[in-house]
Parts: sequence; C-alpha cells; structure tokens
Amino acid sequence: MTHNGRTGRRALVVGLGIAGIATALRLRQVGWEPVLVERAAGRRSGGYFIMLFGTGVASARRLGVLDAIGDRSAANLTMHEVDRAGRRRPGMSPAALPGRPRQLLRGDIEQGLFAALPDDVEIRYRTVPDAIVQDDAGVDVTLRDTATGAAVTERFDLVVGADGMRSTVRALAFGPQEYLHPLNYMIAATVLDEPVEGFARHEGLVLAEPGRSVWTFPFADHAPGLLFSYRTADIDAEFARPPVASVRAAFGPSPPGPSWRACCGVSSRRRSSCSTPFTRSGCRAGIAAASSSWATPPGA
Repeated sequence: MTHNGRTGRRALVVGLGIAGIATALRLRQVGWEPVLVERAAGRRSGGYFIMLFGTGVASARRLGVLDAIGDRSAANLTMHEVDRAGRRRPGMSPAALPGRPRQLLRGDIEQGLFAALPDDVEIRYRTVPDAIVQDDAGVDVTLRDTATGAAVTERFDLVVGADGMRSTVRALAFGPQEYLHPLNYMIAATVLDEPVEGFARHEGLVLAEPGRSVWTFPFADHAPGLLFSYRTADIDAEFARPPVASVRAAFGPSPPGPSWRACCGVSSRRRSSCSTPFTRSGCRAGIAAASSSWATPPGA
C-alpha cells in the first residue's frame, strides 16, 4: 500500500545502510516525512555477498525495488568443499537451496533502495545524534555536524536507529550496551576482482576447519565475494592490526596449502575489506533500533 498524502509526522532515521534506506523509503510511501542522517561523508558503494530469500524478496517487491535490485544468481553456479591440500568434493550450491534465493552484492540492494527514494527525502551526511530526549508526544534529538561542530535540536515523532550493531541511538536511548554478548567469532569480508586461482568464475569454495572457515561466493556476472570466519579469544586485539594480518594469524600455523594460499593471496591484493565481530543482542522496547548486519551465514 502506498499513501500519497502527507501525514505531517516526522521521523529521524539514523544510518544510510540497507535498513535505514528501506525504513525511510517505506515511511515516505505511507505519508511520513523522514530525515536520514549518516556519519560518513557520503554513501558507500560495493559490499559483500548477500542471499535474498523469500521474505527479503517479498519485502523488496512491496517496496517497489525488486527489479532495481536485480539478481546475480544462475543455474550453473556451483560450490566445492576443499581442504588445504586442494582436494575437492561437491558442496551445497546456493542455486540448489529451496526457493532459489537471489545472490547479490550488498551494494546492489543499497543502490536499488537509494534510487527509489523520492527527491524530497532529506539526507544529511557527516551528521550524528548527540542527545535523545523522549516524552509522551515525541522525541527531541540534538544533531551535530561533525565537519563544522554545529549542533541543532529538532523535534521528531519517531526515531529509528539503523546505525549498526554498536548503535549510537541504542546507547543514547537505552544506556550502556550491556545487551551485546560477544560470541568470540570474527568475520572478514571483501569482494574480489578476479576468481580464486584454480576456480572458474561460476565456482565457489568452502574450506571449513574447527573454529575457522573460508568461503567464496560466485556470481553470474561478477568476481566472487570472499568471507573468512574464525574464533578469537580477544576481539579488541583483532582490530589493532590490518584485517589481512589478523586472518593470517587466525589460520596459522598449519601449512597454508594451495586453496588457502590462493584465497589469502587475492584478499591481500584488495584495497579494502571489513571486519566485524559476531554478537547476539537484546533490546528493551522503546525507540526503534535496527540493523541489517550481521545476519549472513547461513543466509541473509
């Protein structure tokens, strides 16, 4: 359902990722006036592998962006289970999963959503919330421009925190984030410029060992996504060094073998990658707080 009129209700959405853009788009469709704020200087591009299952497909269709998001899957995409010696055996292909989920890059979804935003939706970059005060009638939010330091307090009917796992909105609204419980697992993800050596573009691989794994996810029309997951005893230490150095340490000291060496080689040539810890969280009722990360394996 699309509401063509304005309700006069104003919403602040913090975070310009998938969750934030989708929230602003839907609010605008039903007559709200959303204001999007983003800490970064601009909208990011690119992103890692995502599988869009039935619920996600239905949501994209309801938002009117399913065609814009696209589909990078194909019937010939295959997966191999490998070991460090390079031995292969057939693995579970995403194309064979029930419902035939769409294989995408995160950037595909963000771009499709962003392109659908009406021109009258206000977006403020380099802007963060510094204070949130809620009463029975609405919410007063102090917003700060990180480039100039200027701050302004504005009135909203709704505040949505879509600013990630370590949400500023959560912290301001609910206090210390004691509901985050580290599971002592790390993710490092990137998108490659070329297939892993020894594998065709349509072939992916899984190298799974106790406490650690490597995945490459193939696409029909793009080089694969690459994902490392591993257990760690000290999450903070993982962020004290470059992601590639942390990954190398996590997968040692065993001899690398051809499969691991090839994955690490292509990842080290990437100019950018991201790392994030696995956590589970809980949140009290109140101001909405949401995030689209990390819900990937076994399927986002």
